Amino acid sequence: MQRFLALLSERIARIERALIAAIAIALPLMILLNTAGRAVRSPIYWMDELAILLMVWMALFGLSLTIRTRDAVAVTMLLDMVPLPVLKAMKVLIDVCVLAFTVGLLVMCWFWFDPLTLIRVKFDLHAFSGESFNYIYEDTTDTLDLKKFWFWLMLPFAGLTSTVHGLSNLITTLYTPASALKAAMSTPAVSSME
Repeated sequence: MQRFLALLSERIARIERALIAAIAIALPLMILLNTAGRAVRSPIYWMDELAILLMVWMALFGLSLTIRTRDAVAVTMLLDMVPLPVLKAMKVLIDVCVLAFTVGLLVMCWFWFDPLTLIRVKFDLHAFSGESFNYIYEDTTDTLDLKKFWFWLMLPFAGLTSTVHGLSNLITTLYTPASALKAAMSTPAVSSME
């Protein structure tokens, strides 16, 4: 189970790195193209909205990848001072909290997207909105003229991938001896984007 989750998490992380890189390349090109368009009085309005949505996607991919690599900013002063058994317990608690956050994100998305009601009304979006007072499937983007929920699907995706990463991290922490956890903390971090 541990190896399967670690392998799955690493493969997801590899895809996330590639997507972050692709978006990081696309965003300045889109902005440059739109700036040139504005200079010749022919702006591409939908490109601004797409750039904003892609920045949000990149942030959510980054959230998930940061959970995988454990590269989030952290104050480790207390962890540096406690005995090894307490260190391991604290690391497990941190991983449990991260996992609880990611599962909470998934639960929130489940209630927001409400797939059971959508299925019950046979995918009739107007009936769904009327019954649930949830207009998630009817809201459209301002300039792209696409339903916003296509872009919001990134939230459950990020919740799912973050949950896989969080669970993998928790299981790894549980199976790693406390002394190895301590040694890993004292080793300078190497960039995971290489």
